[in-house]
Amino acid sequence: MEGFNSLMKKGIEAEMSVLGCMMLDEECARTAADRLAPEMFTHPALRAIFEAATDLYWAGSKIDYSSLSNKIPEYAKTLVKLAEYVPTWSHCDEYIKIIIDNWRISSIKEALISILGQTDCQTADETLDKIKELTAQQANILTAQSNDSISFAQASKEFLEWLRSNGEKETIKTGYSFLDRAMGGFLRKTVTALCARSGKGKTDFAINLLMRMAKAGFKVQYFTIEMTTNQLMQRIASQMARINGDVIRDKKLSEGEINDVSTALAEFKGSGKISFIEDGKVSTKTIRHYLELFKPDIIFIDHLGLMERPNIKDQYHALGLVSNELKQIAKEYNIAIVELVQMNRNIESRKDNIPTLADLRESGDIEQDADYVMFTVPEDMIDKRISDEGWVDTTLYLLKNRHGSPTKIQFHWQPQYHTFYEVENNFKEG
Repeated sequence: MEGFNSLMKKGIEAEMSVLGCMMLDEECARTAADRLAPEMFTHPALRAIFEAATDLYWAGSKIDYSSLSNKIPEYAKTLVKLAEYVPTWSHCDEYIKIIIDNWRISSIKEALISILGQTDCQTADETLDKIKELTAQQANILTAQSNDSISFAQASKEFLEWLRSNGEKETIKTGYSFLDRAMGGFLRKTVTALCARSGKGKTDFAINLLMRMAKAGFKVQYFTIEMTTNQLMQRIASQMARINGDVIRDKKLSEGEINDVSTALAEFKGSGKISFIEDGKVSTKTIRHYLELFKPDIIFIDHLGLMERPNIKDQYHALGLVSNELKQIAKEYNIAIVELVQMNRNIESRKDNIPTLADLRESGDIEQDADYVMFTVPEDMIDKRISDEGWVDTTLYLLKNRHGSPTKIQFHWQPQYHTFYEVENNFKEG
């Protein structure tokens, strides 16, 4: 017990040191934001301060006492202590490793307790399978967190080869010019969190991306957990044939309209580039299986919150493990992953209706693992009647852009046709 208490004390000291380093050194702030997640911090106050610090970092703002105390004034005294506490910011990497290791130990203990607590209602083989699954998950986390050593000479050689190579297939373009400019396209080995409240356009936007990518020649795989493939095809048909989605849903089409849908679908040259996986129990194992079969360039998961999770008590950590493994899958298979994510209700209480990274539902790991985090936020639709060629003004907030600057892009969303159009000359960087 004395050893465990000593470990916990060392962990708290490491957490305080990292936060202090983030306030003093920009490079440490970048490393901590990339490698740590809020749930890795054991003390609630330190967890809240880390969340505030990462919000500032991804927004491109300076992390210092003034900005943090304005954001979380209730922790002003703690912030003063943190700035004074740091032994030396040059040891930031060591403090980060201690936090990660302590979090992994805590997660393993919790998972083992949960597994062993169920031994009365499962066989020995079932118990061993769950322990093996836990071991595999920890191995994936370790691989994702490790930094393989590479010499500067080798890094330079690979970089110059990359500069001279044809980059057409390295990034998956959408054809949305402002979005592609902001992101550089959906880069391989990256994860994008596409977020919105229910019914606010995230599936429609995902389908628009899917169709545009397939038309450009990329292979796209769409894992649908909540909706049926038929329901997705209704939206695609509406978009392609420009027929009101409600008419298609209710099967009130004339024979001529049915022929129009048939013709539009038949003429779509990218049809062989799309694969739908309709499964109410999608797991990372399922995804790996279909990746081997179809070998896509990019996959969509609709949506992340419905994926199967490890059988551990804390579902917050369980979803975090799924998020960690999806990041690893993107790297292993050299693909881009777009995961649709439900926002929490916090945005509904704000007058400005502007999302923040804290609006991600359930797990801070989603933000941590994602290279891009974007939110679709349409104008209030309650009293708006949309018919014919009408639209809903919608803002796409790109709040985390690991390979560029945060930005927002204006769209016209036509929910009657499940279609998004960029608004010309309205691209705002920063």
